[in-house]
Amino acid sequence: MSDKANKKWLKEKKALKKLQMHFSFQQDIMRKIRYEAVDASTMPSDIIRRIIGLPYAKVQRPRIGLSFTKEVLVQLAEKYGLDVTDEAGIQRRVIEEVNQHYQSVDKRH
Repeated sequence: MSDKANKKWLKEKKALKKLQMHFSFQQDIMRKIRYEAVDASTMPSDIIRRIIGLPYAKVQRPRIGLSFTKEVLVQLAEKYGLDVTDEAGIQRRVIEEVNQHYQSVDKRH
């Protein structure tokens, strides 16, 4: 196994040992956490970690993940006139459409 693969495996092994806990807060508190996270360009979990005094890492490249079924990918490919296997093209067109949406919203306000 290469040194790079070995380091990646050790990182994954360490992540598997972590305990995932889910917390439910009142709706207004959840909203405040989310807004604070957006303002800080970080994740809501990092806001909570900061509040309770735990270390956290600033998000290097904030992203939004979407899951698409095969049917939705076909629908998007047809909408954008692309091949269904052109995932990069579909991703690029979704980004363009969302950017255009918010540019037009900004012009109205």
